[in-house]
Amino acid sequence: MSEAVHWEGIHSSRDMNTVSWWQEAHQVWADLIVDLHMVPEAPIVDIGAGSSMMVDALLAHGFTNLTAMDISTAALARTRRRVGTAVDLVVADVRDYVTDVPVALWHDRAVFHFLVEEADRTKYRHNLHESLAAGGHAIIATFAPDGPQMCSGLPAQRYSAEELADVLDLRLEKSEQREHVTPSGKTQPFTIAVLAH
Repeated sequence: MSEAVHWEGIHSSRDMNTVSWWQEAHQVWADLIVDLHMVPEAPIVDIGAGSSMMVDALLAHGFTNLTAMDISTAALARTRRRVGTAVDLVVADVRDYVTDVPVALWHDRAVFHFLVEEADRTKYRHNLHESLAAGGHAIIATFAPDGPQMCSGLPAQRYSAEELADVLDLRLEKSEQREHVTPSGKTQPFTIAVLAH
């Protein structure tokens, strides 16, 4: 089964507030983006956005140039119903995706850790570098070294912040460990790396 079929099946058959990665609007880690002090019109792309409330939170913080990218049409259709045309929506596989314009921020919560093959990580790194504006940032959140090895029926890589900076060939500016509590009450440790181009 392809990744697109896998994720389309999940997004089209389940209530989003029941999936393990779900966060309510007040729970998303938007503070990491706000702390970068970008201008409201700075181009931001949310990679693997699904039907996440991140773009809703960023709209509430005054950001106006937002793109939500995901491999699932069903996921982005849910987002469209919430935010209308305030956010650009792009259906794409991250391994084939480069932004139309250079972005000030590439945000990825829990996509990169599903790329367990070196060839896929190489494609991701290339596309990330092609998409980032000079002086741009990437915020990458993956399972921490003590995090799960599987998620949503797929294997996942685990990283420290230093490992993320190394594999993505970016400079580590800041890192945090945060815990995500799933709707079922399980705790998932995450590494968050704020990286500079």
